[in-house]
Amino acid sequence: MNFLRVLRFLRKSPEQRRITTRFFARKGLARLPYVPVRMRLAIPPEEITFWWSYVPQSDFADRPLLDYWGNDIGDLRFLWRILQPGMVFFDVGAYHGLYTVVAAKKLGRRGQLVAFEPSPREIHRFRLHIRLNGVLSARLEPFAVSTRLGRLKLFTVVSGLTSMNSLTHPAIQDPVQEIAVDSVPLDEYLIQEGITRIDVMKVDAEGAELEVFGGAQRVLTEYRPLIICEVLDWVTRAWGYSAREIVSCLKQKDYRWFEFQPDGGISKHEQKDAYPEVMNYLAVPAEKLATVREWVRP
Repeated sequence: MNFLRVLRFLRKSPEQRRITTRFFARKGLARLPYVPVRMRLAIPPEEITFWWSYVPQSDFADRPLLDYWGNDIGDLRFLWRILQPGMVFFDVGAYHGLYTVVAAKKLGRRGQLVAFEPSPREIHRFRLHIRLNGVLSARLEPFAVSTRLGRLKLFTVVSGLTSMNSLTHPAIQDPVQEIAVDSVPLDEYLIQEGITRIDVMKVDAEGAELEVFGGAQRVLTEYRPLIICEVLDWVTRAWGYSAREIVSCLKQKDYRWFEFQPDGGISKHEQKDAYPEVMNYLAVPAEKLATVREWVRP
């Protein structure tokens, strides 16, 4: 059987053999819990690199092994271009710190970065990535962001889709462990820390987005940051609401919604009845539309 597989492989074209080899190499490396790799993210005309502690499984056959793996490449390209020296970036639901690392590489010490991640396991990975990339400007806060100050249950996915940790039981079959974590509303946090500005904020709270915004009324009415936000029915359904309510929530605060394009551009988004795809969208305050005009595509 192995001989026949080798024979079939050798009969493939050089390009097919290259793709197959890369697929199995990535699949093998993705099984390792720790393997430091230097990843590339092309942001034409620039290219940035960053260290990562594992190789994620990826289905992008057209990308070299060490090119950035995610389907949010357009989001990261836009983030890189919109961030400017002196800006303040908040990463709500930081997970392993990808957006924080990219933002830190752009801002360096010339900006402020605050990341929120309540899962102790993810905090360990986040801190590892911060050290690997020599990031000195990011502040990690081990809190869940919600509507109230206190202790909440966090359902952490033991194995499998570990990015789906949530404050309610996620709608998946993977094993889940319940732990207690501290929570804080963004408005309360800003008062405590004396922060008077947020320019860009990423929110990926696995269905708790309305909870995040519920505790961020001052942020939405006074600070008015650009918001990169996941809008996904799969995760909001566990909370008992439709993802389109996230879009409605910010529209009521006079935000305009856009979709990210692979090149880092954006296009106008019309609210949909359903959001079945894993995607982030961009919400821009109406008075700040001029700041993104150069990236708007027809």
